[in-house]
Amino acid sequence: MRLLANRYEIEKIAGTGGTSVVYKAYDLQAERAMRAIKEISKANPDVYDMAKLESQLIRELYEKDTSYGFLPNIIHRFEIDDMFYIVQDFLDGETMDKMLQAGPMPYELFIESAKQICQFMTFFHSTGRVHSDMKPENIMVIRPDTRWDSNKKHTVKLKFIDFGTAVRNEAGTTRGYTPEYAAPEQYREERLDERTDIFNIGATFYHMITGRQPARVANERRVLVAAERFRFDKNINSEIKKIILKCVQDDPDARYKNCEAVYKDLMHIEKRFHFRLLTTLYGAALFCFAGAGVCALISGSMQNNADSKLYEQYFNAGQYDEALRIDHTNRDGIYTKLINRFTEDEKLDTAEDNFIINEIKCRSDLSPSDSDYGRIMYEIGNAYWLYYDPHTEGAALSENELEKNRITVSYEWFEKAVGSETFAADEPDAYARAKIFYNIGKFYIEIDRKEREGTDDRQFYQNMWDSIRQMSAFANDSNEVISARVCQTLCTLISRYSPKFRQVGISQSDQEAILSLIEDRLYQYGEISYTNTYSIGIAEQIDVEAVRLKLSMAYAD
Repeated sequence: MRLLANRYEIEKIAGTGGTSVVYKAYDLQAERAMRAIKEISKANPDVYDMAKLESQLIRELYEKDTSYGFLPNIIHRFEIDDMFYIVQDFLDGETMDKMLQAGPMPYELFIESAKQICQFMTFFHSTGRVHSDMKPENIMVIRPDTRWDSNKKHTVKLKFIDFGTAVRNEAGTTRGYTPEYAAPEQYREERLDERTDIFNIGATFYHMITGRQPARVANERRVLVAAERFRFDKNINSEIKKIILKCVQDDPDARYKNCEAVYKDLMHIEKRFHFRLLTTLYGAALFCFAGAGVCALISGSMQNNADSKLYEQYFNAGQYDEALRIDHTNRDGIYTKLINRFTEDEKLDTAEDNFIINEIKCRSDLSPSDSDYGRIMYEIGNAYWLYYDPHTEGAALSENELEKNRITVSYEWFEKAVGSETFAADEPDAYARAKIFYNIGKFYIEIDRKEREGTDDRQFYQNMWDSIRQMSAFANDSNEVISARVCQTLCTLISRYSPKFRQVGISQSDQEAILSLIEDRLYQYGEISYTNTYSIGIAEQIDVEAVRLKLSMAYAD
């Protein structure tokens, strides 16, 4: 069995390209977590330099994308002789172009996928870059179904790969494109901007909904107009067709101005779809009053009445997610009810994560000035920190990596909670807890960058230790899941950073005291003290003695 860098055990070749080989491997330093390792020959300096730049860009984007998880994590880069290696999370899925070989996407799956593409491109443009090569081949569908089924409710999680053609907005240069998805200005080598990417995603949407690629941007040196490249079958949804055609206008000024506008129109289609369902349900009743005059009188209020009835129908059935799609205000405490329902199985999965991002983060009518805003943000943060399970994305991560994932994802919600003045005034205890968890999350987000830059100074670790001491008060929390997660996080931080804590003057005995507190909480007469099955599962992964050994080694002379 081949071993790379005395760390990665190669299982097999996962794919090959013109300039690289991708291996599927086990990370022996991360509990045999699955990795994808890209091997690039240094024989071609241009390819080698591009690989370094692209991997650095992906790493930067990954660190900035604290909300969506749209990118793989670049874990390690190293060189051996004449080869350059990039190690990243192994993505358990297929590229979208391969999935589309089975045919076009079902309507609802298209809407969900298209929304995620818009969200990613909005994030990408916020970094001041133009992608210039968005296409199904550069989109991974994580753990996809083997075939589309229009009668089945699908969920989808997308990851975005291959940024070799990405350029900064201000550069305005063309570094490559794919003719089937390219905008006219790319073929003419004119200046690019966000609207170029909008054309690319419109062409991608066309492939997703029709199951076939658009025609190439030019034929025999003649640039084809959009009407020649994008031909729709009669059964294609007219509203989707309208969005695509606006994206792929030959004149950039006639396209959507940004991806947020595309996303908004997709959301309008989705809402009208719900409305049409209700219209069908009440069709017979409306028929009775279908005289032209009556219909004219009720047409203005029908949408609101239909929305209200559909909302009540979903709410009373406990389908809070569907109810929220109709009304994003906090009627009847629906956000708390939704989070409680999502976590009643003690797991926050990918579909629930997608809903929170799409329907709460991006669409919620909640305002920071609302009296219950801080409490709701706190509840969502807790749900992620306690129950988020990214295993459903197919990522084979170690427990330490899973823990870091949970904490960093929860960070932005705790950040919103601690920014709420009403939450601080009305619920000081919950606010104090949110602030501690926020500080821990901030540490996790900043540590990798600070270590690389050498800016992880004495004050940084002193602040971290203060947060650890404050957090240790919750080791004995009456909620067993909170208690178990606190103990887990405290052990992880002491295990990893005790050498740093020593350097800034924090004593071994202070850290030993916290480990003793954890041990007293976890065990009674040699057995785990928790009664909750989920908490027991967390406790079984905590090895206090191993942490104590690492602590002793850190303080050994």
